[in-house]
Amino acid sequence: MVHICFCLNDKTGKYSKFTGVVACSIFENTNSKVTIHIIHDKTLTADNRDKFFYLAGRYGQAVKFYNADELWADKLDEMITLCPAIETSVVSRGAFYKFLIPHALTADKAIYLDSDLIVNTDINELWRLDLGDNVLAAVPEAANGIDPRKKFRLVREGLVKGDEYFNSGVMMMNLNALRREEEFILKGIKLRGDNPKYGHWDQTVFNYCFANNSLKLPLKFNRFVKSARLEKSFYVNREIYHYTAAHLGLGVTLDMSDNLNRLWWNCFLKTPWANADFVGNLCGALM
Repeated sequence: MVHICFCLNDKTGKYSKFTGVVACSIFENTNSKVTIHIIHDKTLTADNRDKFFYLAGRYGQAVKFYNADELWADKLDEMITLCPAIETSVVSRGAFYKFLIPHALTADKAIYLDSDLIVNTDINELWRLDLGDNVLAAVPEAANGIDPRKKFRLVREGLVKGDEYFNSGVMMMNLNALRREEEFILKGIKLRGDNPKYGHWDQTVFNYCFANNSLKLPLKFNRFVKSARLEKSFYVNREIYHYTAAHLGLGVTLDMSDNLNRLWWNCFLKTPWANADFVGNLCGALM
């Protein structure tokens, strides 16, 4: 069984569809049995919950839900006390739900995924990798052409080595190791709370705590769409594509000559969120 986790804070009710698209892309490309674990709060609507159940059921896969406010209110309160600015951030408190994954699952390991991805490969290829003694496995930012020293103050100040700084949008998690590191993670959250200059919320915490104890994954497991587009390749590869903000397939452009846009939209159209209401709203926005 492959265990995959998402974290969801959906104040408008419109963000769940992005998580649904990632889940659909996994189901489309993976023959193994998968359980999707969604850590959420009261912002998850009954309608969106039903859509997740329908989507997983259509592919013969499983989905489980965990209400963070009900299950771990004390742990959330402690994290928010250490870093209160998360409550008013654009990212939202959902970024900190990642730290609850070791408490939600009893499994030895899990894959965490952001909601702005397309998994255009068999996720079992990532799942089968041996973590060894590493706490996490992730793709270094530098692999996507990012200069970590220029972009991340944590690196400039020498707290993390540039070649070790990773993107937290795709992570394999050693849950047994993370359960033993709860106090260290809280220390990292306090560091972020005391130093807004570091930015990047959970990514700062994970890197501060575990950059030197993480397995470097190949680029194909977290390729930024922005970087892929710069290569001007016509082909879409068997990789995990990370759209990141404005590069998401449901962004400001409907340019269907872009194969990475087409990849996202083709997957979206297979989800229960691609219904008459969505088409009507989209037409209204374009006319």
